[in-house]
Amino acid sequence: MADARRAREAGDAGEAGQAGEAGQAGEVGEAQSATAYDDPRVGPRQRAAAGFGGIHHAMDFAIRDRALLPLITLNKPGGVDCPGCAWPDPKPGEEGIVEFCENGAKAVAEETTARRCTPEFFAEHSIAELREFTDYELGRAGRLTTPMRLAPGDTHYRPISYEQAYDEIAAHLGAIKPEEAVFYTSGRTSNEAAFMYQLLARRLGTNNLPDCSNMCHESSGAALGTTIGIGKGTVTLEDIHRAGLIIIVGQNPGTNHPRMLAALEKQKAAGGRIVALNPLPEAGLKNFKNPQTIRGMLRGGTDLADEYMRIRVNGDLAFFQALSRELIRRDALDTDFLATYCTGTEAAIEHLLALSDDEVRAATGLRPEAISRVADLVQEADGVIVCWAMGLTQHKNSVPTIREIVNFLLLTGNMGKPGAGACPVRGHSNVQGDRTVGIWEKPPEHFLAALDREFGFAAPRKHGYDTVEAIRAMRDGAVRFFMAMGGNFVRATPDTAVTEAAMARVDLTVHVSTKLNGSHLHPGATSIILPTLGRTDEDRQAGRIQSVSVEDSMGMVHASTGRRTAHRGLHSEPRIVAEIGHRAFGEAYWRAMADDYRVVRRHIEATVPGFERYEERIAAPGGFALPNGPRERRFETSDGKAHLSVNELEVLQCPPGHLILQTVRSHDQYNTTIYGLDDRYRGISGGRRVVFVNPADCAELGVADGDIVDLISVAPDGERRAPSFRVVAYDTARQCAAAYFPETNVLVPLDSTAETSNTPTSKSIIIRLEPAAGQAGVASGEEYAASGAEYAASGAEQAAATAARA
Repeated sequence: MADARRAREAGDAGEAGQAGEAGQAGEVGEAQSATAYDDPRVGPRQRAAAGFGGIHHAMDFAIRDRALLPLITLNKPGGVDCPGCAWPDPKPGEEGIVEFCENGAKAVAEETTARRCTPEFFAEHSIAELREFTDYELGRAGRLTTPMRLAPGDTHYRPISYEQAYDEIAAHLGAIKPEEAVFYTSGRTSNEAAFMYQLLARRLGTNNLPDCSNMCHESSGAALGTTIGIGKGTVTLEDIHRAGLIIIVGQNPGTNHPRMLAALEKQKAAGGRIVALNPLPEAGLKNFKNPQTIRGMLRGGTDLADEYMRIRVNGDLAFFQALSRELIRRDALDTDFLATYCTGTEAAIEHLLALSDDEVRAATGLRPEAISRVADLVQEADGVIVCWAMGLTQHKNSVPTIREIVNFLLLTGNMGKPGAGACPVRGHSNVQGDRTVGIWEKPPEHFLAALDREFGFAAPRKHGYDTVEAIRAMRDGAVRFFMAMGGNFVRATPDTAVTEAAMARVDLTVHVSTKLNGSHLHPGATSIILPTLGRTDEDRQAGRIQSVSVEDSMGMVHASTGRRTAHRGLHSEPRIVAEIGHRAFGEAYWRAMADDYRVVRRHIEATVPGFERYEERIAAPGGFALPNGPRERRFETSDGKAHLSVNELEVLQCPPGHLILQTVRSHDQYNTTIYGLDDRYRGISGGRRVVFVNPADCAELGVADGDIVDLISVAPDGERRAPSFRVVAYDTARQCAAAYFPETNVLVPLDSTAETSNTPTSKSIIIRLEPAAGQAGVASGEEYAASGAEYAASGAEQAAATAARA
């Protein structure tokens, strides 16, 4: 701990693992234990997002990792699409001086770093040693340069050629049953690579195509698909700008989608109002200091939320039911819209009018007058948009919650008109595009039939594994091959110990990656790492610079062209998929697609609706919009109507002596990638193992700010422990706590998932606190044992009752 502290003091807070000059092997320095940097300091929180601090922080990362030049063209026509979030770009001609946010600068810096993770680094560090590195340290090792292989019984990864790797992978695929293979996809994969990747899996004969959406917005897609006929949002960026009211729920745009703040500022300037619902006070929802305007830099910025409601975790379903009920009582519904476009209205209204006030108060923690104030704003607004992210999608009742948002929008006619609609905000740059071009374990028949016609083989019809099902199958020995196209599977998934053990049961694991991460350190019997080009890298195939395409959160498809020269010899993702496919199956189309990505786009055009004239339209500045029926009040459901639904309210119970924990990101983090060890908006620096607890809850639990505690999750199948977290007294909602993932993923049971979507319930974990080893001042585990056992028994009874009803 002292060595880490001295290292921080010698340089910036995030450089403790750096040694020597950029570009040298082994720069993470001496391996530290997994908790070596967990010595967080707590200082003042910020009341506004961006501003001078954002500029300084972004430039610090950009200069440190030589990322200034790629940032110039980021998110602009002819440039590079940010490898971060999927917030849409402005129309051509409406861009700012720069079109990247602080986290975009960090993402580009990670990719353009001069540091290199070479074979010498792997020769120096065994798998056992690397497991002692933090996730941050692993990333600071730099860009991977050479394919690496871990043989059965080996302690170190050793270099291998791409050709040897491809031959081994193809041979393995030829020796297993199709259902024994799993192909995982990260949301940073381009449309072209994703289409080829799903083709590889289906040519083998499986739909085992889990992806990061299964853990994030799967609940959104499940709810929207059955109610309005499309599993995507219905608004455009222009709708955001002109909305009379935006309700932002379960989302922290200041950290996770910072460019959204500029759009909210524009909406406020046009007279719009904003309501924010979040258990935590978030700087980015309160005030935005736009670094590209005089007001933002010198005049105090723009206040955003007109109403900021510190709602209880998982209280959103009750909130929207109570809001809709209030509008029903006021006779403030759009009856013409309901009569023309909707079904299920009478049943939904009857159910909402029977809502219990006591249950609403228990679920939300809000007073009735707060909900009444929001109803006032709804009635005053010309159009209402509801935006949400993972704060809504990772609960047991996430799908009913989002269906209830749809009810609210339909009841008020806020669907298919300017400035109104549903806006699930994707946190991966192309997770929506990947799904559009076929990354899905449950593909529609029309898509599979189109593949049959286009490629001349019979695509499998049996549904495949989603992410949770894939982990279960690996755990049970039913998977012999696992391949990840990007991402950090072990760190992104729930029940960390179970997932790590499951990976070890696989015969061959393959990771296509730009940098070293924790998943590489939990290999199957044999493991192969294939380094690849990133979004910012120049991708030259067959003598021609290639462009890829992506789809943003609002259905716009546009091109991305990297210009930076990467490490020599790296293969692109399409090339990697093509070489495996060619060796495994022999068809000429594999290498034809890798040589010219226009060939891939012609195949997408022939198989995916909405991509007509793909090449022509992708060349236009800003790209093109995919079809979206609800924007035009066309609902592609079984009866052509939008469906209101009846959703039962179940209040998430927290037993005495416990808290409801939600996992969150720090500001120096993007999904599982740790850019640094600070979270300046929340006042945290130099560490990540913190748990935010309301001061009144601290007093009730007998803990104090600064105590070191273990977090123990309580579930019907047993307890799980995350050790050594510093308590931070924080004004979160009562009985609600928050801590960073992936450190707390260990607390999420594999079998605790959302109804219908099967998404892990990472936002509603029942925990208790115990003193860490050698610590005092926290009530003992024995004092909570009775209530914890009672809660577990109750959970088991509920599970049995659910099974009986099914």
